[in-house]
This record gives sequence, structure tokens and C-alpha cells, in this order.
Amino acid sequence: MAPLAAPRLMIVAAGASLALLAAQLWLIGRVELTFDEAYYTLWSRSLAWGYLDHPPVIAAWIRASTDLFGPSEFGVRALNTLIFVAQPALVGGIAWRLFGRSEVAALAALLWVSMPLAAAAPLATPDAPLTIFWTLALAGLVEVWRGRSLGWIAVGLALGLGLLSKFTAVFLGAGIVLAMVATPSLRSWFFRPAPYLAALGALAVFSPFLVWNAEHGWVTFAKQFGRVPPHGFAPRYLPEFLGSQIGLINPLIAAAAAVGATAPRPAAPDREARRLLVATIAPAVAYFLVHALHDRVQGNWPAPLYPALAILAARAIADAWVAPTTSRAAAAGRWAPPLGLAAIGLVYAHLATGLPPLGPADPITRIGGWRELTREVDARARAERAAFVLAHGYAATSLLTYYGEGSLPVVQLDERARWSFEAPPSEALFAAPGLAFGAANSGFGDELAVRFRHVEEIARLPRRADGTDLETYALYRVSDPTGLVLEKD
Repeated sequence: MAPLAAPRLMIVAAGASLALLAAQLWLIGRVELTFDEAYYTLWSRSLAWGYLDHPPVIAAWIRASTDLFGPSEFGVRALNTLIFVAQPALVGGIAWRLFGRSEVAALAALLWVSMPLAAAAPLATPDAPLTIFWTLALAGLVEVWRGRSLGWIAVGLALGLGLLSKFTAVFLGAGIVLAMVATPSLRSWFFRPAPYLAALGALAVFSPFLVWNAEHGWVTFAKQFGRVPPHGFAPRYLPEFLGSQIGLINPLIAAAAAVGATAPRPAAPDREARRLLVATIAPAVAYFLVHALHDRVQGNWPAPLYPALAILAARAIADAWVAPTTSRAAAAGRWAPPLGLAAIGLVYAHLATGLPPLGPADPITRIGGWRELTREVDARARAERAAFVLAHGYAATSLLTYYGEGSLPVVQLDERARWSFEAPPSEALFAAPGLAFGAANSGFGDELAVRFRHVEEIARLPRRADGTDLETYALYRVSDPTGLVLEKD
């Protein structure tokens, strides 16, 4: 892609953003929910200040979306998709406030929509609101850097809402402190009340969740922070993490961002701007690198860091346009938008058509087939006059509940703490015959035999998508409990 003047870059960025939005709005109602989206949708039907896995913003986010757009897949994802329309402009605005160059701002916005992870932006998961609030906090900090003390209000509010979205926002708090240390013009704020008031404001926003957790034995903290300490040494996850992130960022953007973060001896204001961006993401990057030495880092976890990376890459690419010999990696970044947008288009085409077929290794096979599978389970339950369906795992429980008719209770047999947001079923429910549903050949039948005197496998049901069997589930007839059926957490 040849260098473009700032006005043309802005038009291209706006066009790419609107094209991406149109594709997403067309697609979000045609793709079934992931199991996490179904689980969070069930949260949204019983709003609380906290849940076992995460703080409550995603539940409120989905509740608002379904109230506005209905309970379908489109309704679950629509608000999320529409809110992300503003993200390219926000990223571009931050870039402009940092570097004062309209071509850097327009390029940053274009690079944001050229990151392949943008394809997943409509998914209704906690990473979506976290990324929005992280970016808003960054915008507030940039205003503070430019001398506007009111930026601390945005920092405090956005940080608090980020914490209410996902615990990853803790690293943003650490990054803000690091930015104050690393950026000379921000150091004086250590001796003024504003940042401390912002921290108190963030804590006030976060406090209802803290109260909820205190009342529930700090279950979310125990679950999330339980993964922090290393459990052995498994460095094989590190290349997986690095490779997946380079791909999700866009290899050309990743290379340009590295150049932008390590530029030798830039001018003072430019140097401070780069330091601020790098400092805000450094604690999270350090944690993910350490975590990858003993466990898998999911590809979506670093999503909130991508706006800063897009801005750093935009600065480096813009410099390379002026002086192409400065950095070949940055100069090659001009091809990042067509590469990234083409990759996103291919992902969406594959989602819509299933072509080309990629076999069992296709990550898209984790989505789909549950609507028809649930209809089959519901039909079997009616034929059996079942009083309930016991499901193995929260994924199956959530999807069977979301796609089910609603008249039949679907109950997870294990991990009952996941369902603290709703009233537990009475053990009297299991006095009548029912059905149980779990992955075939998983040992689920043996677990059932401990709890029921009569357990009989009555069917093997495949989950199908595009005419292909993806996995097989076993359906059991169960009756006559031996004692309490549900696990007590």
C-alpha cells in the first residue's frame, strides 16, 4: 500500500471500519453462541454484583443488549458490536493527542481494524468491555500527560469499570504507575492528590464486587488468582503464546510496533509518548510471558494491549514513509492493512460458508451444531417424560439451557459454585426419572452410577455442523438416586 495523505488515510480507515461493522452485523445473528457467551447470557438473566468466574459487567452488558435487540444470538452480541464502532476513532484520537500528526492518527485507526483479533470483537465476553475501558483509561492518562488534570477523572472511572469487567485491569493500574515513573513530565503527579483520588474512585466503582465476594467467601479471587502461581515449568507454551499473538496482532503490525517501542533516541515529546504507551502495557506483557512458562495463555487475554500496539506501529510506519531506509520492518507495515483485512475477510467467509473445510483442527468447529443437538435432547426428554436433564460441565449446561425450550430444568452435575447466581434445584427434583447428557467415552456414566441406582445409556447424539459430525455425546436414562445427587462446593 503506497503512502497516503492524512485525509485519504482517514477515509480509508472510516471505510474499513464501516465495512467491518457491516460484515459483523450480518454475521453475528448467523453464528451460534460459544459456550462462554451462552454462560454469560445466563448470568444476564440473573444479575448480581459478582460471579464465580468474573466480575459483573459482561452480564449487565448482555442484559442491556438483549433488552434492546432481543434474546437471539444477534441480540446477545449487537450492543457489543455497535460499541466497538467507536474504538478506531478512540485509538486514532489517542494517537493524535500523543504525536500531533493526523496521518499517525488515521493510520492507528486503520491498523486497529486490520488486526485479525478484530474479527472476534463482536463476541460477548469480558474482554470486550475490558478493552473499551482500558482504552478510555489510556485516553485519560494521555490527557493528563498533555496537562489536563481532569483526565484523572476518566482514568479513575475507566479503571474501576475495567476492574468490574475482568481482573486483567489490575495490570493497567500497575502500568499507569509505571508510566508515571518512566515519563518525566508525569512524575510530579506523585506529589499531588489527583492520582490518589482517581485510585479511590476506581476502588469505589469496584467496591460492590468486593462486597459481593466477601459475602461469598472470596470465590472469584480464589479462582482467578489460583492460576497465578507457577505449577511446574512448561516452556512449550511460550512459543505458542508468541506465535499466536503475532498472528492475532498481524505480523506486520507486530514488527512495526516493536520498532515503534524501541526507536533509538527520538525527540523528547516523542520519547515520552512512546514511554507512556510501553509502560502502560509492560506489566501485562511481563505477566503473560511468565505465565506462558508454565501454562497456556489464551489468545484473547492480551486484547486490551492492542490499542497501544496499533499506535506504536502507526508511529513507526509513518516515520518509515518519510524515511524508508529507517526500518525495513516499519516500511513493510504499509502492507499490514490489506493483509489484515484480507485475513479477517477469509475468517468471516469461512464462518459463513464452512469453506474450505479444515477438518478437526479447525477452531471454528467449537462453534455450531448446538441448536439442532438441543432440539434432539428436548425431543428425547419429552418422549421419556423426563423431569430434568443433568449435564456434564458448564459448557454443555449453558448451551442446552440457552437453546432449549425452557420448560425442562438443565442442571450441571458438578461445579455447583458456578451457578450461585440462581436458586439451586431441590434434591426432590431428582426423585423422578430424568436424563443425563455428557461427552461420549468420558467416564460420565461411571459418575452417574455413583449417584443413581438405575443408569442406562439410551442414545449417542452427534453434534453436527455443515453436515460433518464434530463430536459425540451420550444420553442416559437415570432414576432412583442413591443419596444427594448434586456436588456440594
